[in-house]
Amino acid sequence: MEYSRFSYKNTLFFVLAVILFVGVRGLVVQGATSKKPAGPFVIDDLSKSGASEWEFVTDQVMGGASTGKMVFIKEDKKTSLHMTGTVSLKNDGGSIQVRRPVDPEKKHFDASGYDGVRLKIKGNSKEYAVHLRTSGTILPRQYYEAKFATDGSWQDVLIPFKDFKPYSLSSSINTSKLKTIAIVAIKQEMEADIFVDEIALYRKADMYKKLTPDEAKVIVRKGTERPFSGKYDKFFEQGTYVCKRCGAELYKSDSKFNSGCGWPSFDDEIDGAVKRTLDADGFRTEITCVNCGGHLGHVFLDEGLTAKNTRHCVNSISLEFVPPKTNMKKAIFASGCFWGTEYHFNKAAGVISTTVGFTGGRVNKPTYKQVLTGKTGHAEAVEVVYDPTKTSYEQLAKLYFETHDPTQLNRQGPDVGTQYRSEIFYVDDEQKKTAKKLIAALKAKDYKVKTRLTKAGQFWSAEDYHQDYYDKTGKTPYCHIYKKIF
Repeated sequence: MEYSRFSYKNTLFFVLAVILFVGVRGLVVQGATSKKPAGPFVIDDLSKSGASEWEFVTDQVMGGASTGKMVFIKEDKKTSLHMTGTVSLKNDGGSIQVRRPVDPEKKHFDASGYDGVRLKIKGNSKEYAVHLRTSGTILPRQYYEAKFATDGSWQDVLIPFKDFKPYSLSSSINTSKLKTIAIVAIKQEMEADIFVDEIALYRKADMYKKLTPDEAKVIVRKGTERPFSGKYDKFFEQGTYVCKRCGAELYKSDSKFNSGCGWPSFDDEIDGAVKRTLDADGFRTEITCVNCGGHLGHVFLDEGLTAKNTRHCVNSISLEFVPPKTNMKKAIFASGCFWGTEYHFNKAAGVISTTVGFTGGRVNKPTYKQVLTGKTGHAEAVEVVYDPTKTSYEQLAKLYFETHDPTQLNRQGPDVGTQYRSEIFYVDDEQKKTAKKLIAALKAKDYKVKTRLTKAGQFWSAEDYHQDYYDKTGKTPYCHIYKKIF
């Protein structure tokens, strides 16, 4: 009997302990849900969704005279929502819109962990608006509005929540209570014509470029690169300098001057782009990017070096140079693993930027894992943006052939599969003509060239992890070795 009483007490203690543990664990799990979200919240990706949550609304519900429609169609090889119509100001009207719940599974969506709305759209060079409604917008004509311009091409539009203005409301937007989102043609006589490919909520931190350890040392931890070591110290081309981390425009080339200090120097910034703060040393004035807070350097006054008496002393590693758009051209090459292909183009004279990604297949917005199966039809490729005044397509195409083995079929070194094929995706007939000429020259040298020539189509950027891979890791390509041929 004594043993039975002991077992009962132990059992009771064990049950209570389990209940307490589960309760505490439940609280921990519940608390974890309040953490900031990772990555964007995609409200709708039209290429993947059934689009059933969207509705088309005109001002006729309030007595207006505007007309239109929405359809879901293929546009530029992607499924998109297409809104068209005529906006009329008659009868106190003036709007047509497409709208949907932010999250159909909830009464409202808590977007307090996000910074704004991201759109992938193509419009007819007219101005449109995004309307957000919350749990506090009760009347039909209550909403929060932010306008955006279209230019006739596909655009990524970022609209911060702070840009949304209340209409028929006195309070600012409560992003923890979002209910619906709408794309609207409003308040002007116009012919509306807009495609919507994707709509999402974004966080600024997710839009930033992943930095190398050296970049992070300066931009995040406020270090300083060695004087005379930066690539923009003695660089005076025409263009714009942008933040390395977030891409915000900071300085124009016409404000740059040679101060002899060993770092790029500017006597003026783009209005509103640079923030000044007393440095931690208590003496100097630190300058940072207003958009992301990235460290740029320091500003010094009254040195008499220019008429503006100002010197922004900036680390080259904090900057990226962007030449005038009219000077840039594009080329797309596939030669096996895109890490190695990009490695060599990144170092070529006249190359402005490189992006690794996928093209030539039949799957929209493929992931690396999907392409790796070899079932998407895509090739790993590199999109090269270059300055034709500094290099030529022929020079780039020669580098392409000299940094891989064009005689291998559907492989490059140890990487095997159609995704590793040798293929040039030409953007115009001139590029095609140049590529054919070089292939003929190689065949004349007894190279059994397997390189394919294909008209360029949609190029899908790969995940951030793959961009500038060898620069980030400090490694070198294992199957892309330069060999002089031409």
